[in-house]
Amino acid sequence: MSQSTSFSNDIRGPAEPFDINVDDESFDKLAVWREEYGDIVALTPAQRKSPAFVLNNPEHVRHVLIGNHRNYSKGVGFERVKMLLGNGIIVSDGDFWRSQRRMIQPAFHRKIIGSLAQMMVKCNERKCADWQLKAENSQAINLTEEMSELALEVVLRALFSDDLDALIESTGSNPFAMLVEDVTRDLKLAMRFRALTRHVADIMAKRRAESRIELDFLSLLMETKDKETHEPMSDKALIDEVMTIIVAGHETTAGTLNWAWYLLSQHEDIETALHAEVDALEAAPQFGEIPQLRYTKQLIDETLRLYPPVWLFSRKAIDHDELKQGDGVVKIPAGADIFLCPYLLHRDPRYWDNPDQCLPERFSDEQIKERNKDVYYPFSLGSRRCIGEFFSLVDMQLHLGLLARHFSLRHVPGEPVDIEPHINLRSRHSIFMMPEVRNA
Repeated sequence: MSQSTSFSNDIRGPAEPFDINVDDESFDKLAVWREEYGDIVALTPAQRKSPAFVLNNPEHVRHVLIGNHRNYSKGVGFERVKMLLGNGIIVSDGDFWRSQRRMIQPAFHRKIIGSLAQMMVKCNERKCADWQLKAENSQAINLTEEMSELALEVVLRALFSDDLDALIESTGSNPFAMLVEDVTRDLKLAMRFRALTRHVADIMAKRRAESRIELDFLSLLMETKDKETHEPMSDKALIDEVMTIIVAGHETTAGTLNWAWYLLSQHEDIETALHAEVDALEAAPQFGEIPQLRYTKQLIDETLRLYPPVWLFSRKAIDHDELKQGDGVVKIPAGADIFLCPYLLHRDPRYWDNPDQCLPERFSDEQIKERNKDVYYPFSLGSRRCIGEFFSLVDMQLHLGLLARHFSLRHVPGEPVDIEPHINLRSRHSIFMMPEVRNA
């Protein structure tokens, strides 16, 4: 690798042209470049037309995502996501995105999530019964697959309520299970997944024909209207948002729980602290007990720090911009591609002591107050912060709070536990666990 490349603002970077993507090569190179070139890495494009900048400084991250966010649109790589999700809020931009965000936001209000919590508990109670049988039969569980199945069921029931059971009965199986069975997220999978929009349209048509409104995300989205135009979402826009919620809502939770259970299996002291907290509850946790699951939340936050599901964010500069760097500024030209890597910032030794260690206490109230808040952004920052963050956190706390009361999971040696840095940060191979009963 070359020592440096000359750029107009004297920002260094590798000599060879390179286009960043969500893949192993980019993941490895970003870590090397951060060490070699520092907070701003300048890249010459290989196939793309625009220069690129990788930002590894929390002040720069905040500037792009919050301070001057209107100057940055969605960046490269979203073409692939759009094939899967349509023009939902993860992909859309501008006035359309703002309108959609305004209409979707009320569905994720705390009271709505609270009303869905009992459904989450029931899903986890069924998982508890399943693990009980597997423990009795000394049967290992495919943790990665089971967390994906569970998270998918929760988000589908949050969207469709009992209409999910009717769909499964009419089709003979859960048509959305392809997301668990095929993790490639390639063009073929995208086409198969988009074909499922007909099921969403059918459920919507049935509810309208029956004048039926359920307490779930789908009905809330069907009933909402833009506060400025007083118009509802078009059916196409609504279906795109439903498909976005299904994919984004289940993959973040599934991946995080996969890593959380693995970390518990590797750290006896953390497992002991978690057990002490969940055992202190009088019964299985409900939504009202969420504030008592403080250490559980710290474990989840630490898991998200070590393994942020979205490990790379991309943006494109609409107009030219400037970033403060030391005593001067770095000029960002219009059209430049910007890359932000929470995985690297979450493990930067300048901001985290022993950054590669799992230490849930980092997320105590005291330590959070002492830390630059912009060095941690697993759900992004600012106006585009993940709309489903609270839903996902409640889901994960209830899951760990209920299942850890009854089980310890012991890692079954096999394939190496390694990161696969594709669209989401997943384990490269399924992680297998042997469930051990704690409290029957």
